[in-house]
Amino acid sequence: MAVYHGKTAKVDDGAVMEATTGWTLTTSADVAEATDMGDTWKSFALGFDDCSATVTGNARTTRNTVAQLGAAVTLKLYIDATNYFYFTAICTSITETANMNDIGKMSYTYAMNDTAGLTYA
Repeated sequence: MAVYHGKTAKVDDGAVMEATTGWTLTTSADVAEATDMGDTWKSFALGFDDCSATVTGNARTTRNTVAQLGAAVTLKLYIDATNYFYFTAICTSITETANMNDIGKMSYTYAMNDTAGLTYA
């Protein structure tokens, strides 16, 4: 895959989220030790995979952020106009900040709620 530039990125949670300034995606997998007594080498078994995402941006008075908390969405994190990561997620946290020297900022945190896992399209 070629490198990409963040200026073409966007976020879609059922509707394109306007005024986003960035997103992060974190993936992980559980690993359990599966070594038996008498084994010479340690062995491991792959467990569950997981991912979470955080979306940041400029706050909007037209966005009903409270209604999004706890809502299940298909979260699409675009890296350019056509390629994106997606997974079914639940919005677990919303932070909005206001500063007298800046515009309002927002941050949404999503946790994966999907047996299919993270997909790249």
